[in-house]
Amino acid sequence: MGDLHTHDHQVGSSYFNHKAQGTFYRVRVTAKNVTKSAKLFHTDGTITAQDGSGGEFDVDGEAAIYGNDDAKGFLDEINPGNSAKANIDFDVPRGTKLKIITFDAGLFTFAEDAVVTR
Repeated sequence: MGDLHTHDHQVGSSYFNHKAQGTFYRVRVTAKNVTKSAKLFHTDGTITAQDGSGGEFDVDGEAAIYGNDDAKGFLDEINPGNSAKANIDFDVPRGTKLKIITFDAGLFTFAEDAVVTR
C-alpha cells in the first residue's frame, strides 16, 4: 500500500480546491488487481484509517478529486494484473497521526484486505 504523511489545509489549485475542516493527512496508495477480470477501484468506502487511540477516519472523497491529476484513484478501472496509484486524503484534526490504514479489498475483489501500520 503506501506512504503516509501530513498535508495542507487545502487540496487542488487556487481555482478548484477543497478545504479541510482540520487538516488533510495524505496517503499514497497502490492497488493491484489480482483477480481475472477488470475491477473498478474507488477509494470512498474501501479505505479507512485509525489514529493511535482507535479513532477511525474515512477518506475525504471530494479531496480525492482535487488531490489527484485527472481524478485518478477516484474511479479507476484496473485490468487484471495491472496497478493504479492514487493520493487519498483524510480530513483529521491538526496534530493527528494516523497509525493504521486498512484497504477493504473484499468490496470488489477476492483479494485479502491490506493493512499498513506505521
